Amino acid sequence: MPSRRTPRQPADPPASGRAGARPRRARRLGAAERREAIVAAAAALFAERGFTGSTRALAARLGVTQALLYRYFPTKAALISAVFEAFRTRWGPEEAAVLAAPGLPLAERLARFYRGYLLRHGPGREAQGMRLLLHAALAGIDLPMRYAATLDATVLKPVAEAMRAEAGLPPLGAAPLVGAERELAMGLHGALVFLGIRRHVYRAPITAEAHARLLADIIATYLPGALARLRSPAFARS
Repeated sequence: MPSRRTPRQPADPPASGRAGARPRRARRLGAAERREAIVAAAAALFAERGFTGSTRALAARLGVTQALLYRYFPTKAALISAVFEAFRTRWGPEEAAVLAAPGLPLAERLARFYRGYLLRHGPGREAQGMRLLLHAALAGIDLPMRYAATLDATVLKPVAEAMRAEAGLPPLGAAPLVGAERELAMGLHGALVFLGIRRHVYRAPITAEAHARLLADIIATYLPGALARLRSPAFARS
């Protein structure tokens, strides 16, 4: 389908106006509700089958025609983008305030921060998100480039700022984040995301309680070495 400007999304037409058999009859929905239903069903389909999942299969799952899908998403790429936007964690500066909470060890502050960031949506949605992340990488979809600035602003920089304060180093406002420092924060982030992949994609026998405990264990193991590395004169030159 050629890319074109997205039209205003109308309410669904009456079911009687649609030709062709469908597996089930779709309930008439308003535009916003229908769009949300399409995105949710697309997320489930792509998480199960990858991004080769077809709009024909999606239409059958929803009990609508492909033509109706195209009213809301004129290209498959537009639909995929909407799925990613729905799964992007809404995580603002106020969420990072826990990293500066007084009276708590840094390991506990980091654990609280990441429990909120990674575990806030429940296991079903977490599983979909992890599977979509991996399918996107295999399909060559540029998620890292698309959301790198958001990840830096909402996760990596707040984590780096908290570690600098713990290490007795100048804040980011006085000395910008360097590449090696970002990679240090990314090392922790990647380890915690992979824990979710093990649980939800590899289906390792990790309960919700064990997930939270292992998350804290990874942080406690990582932190002493990371702080020692930050304080090292060699790190500043790397």
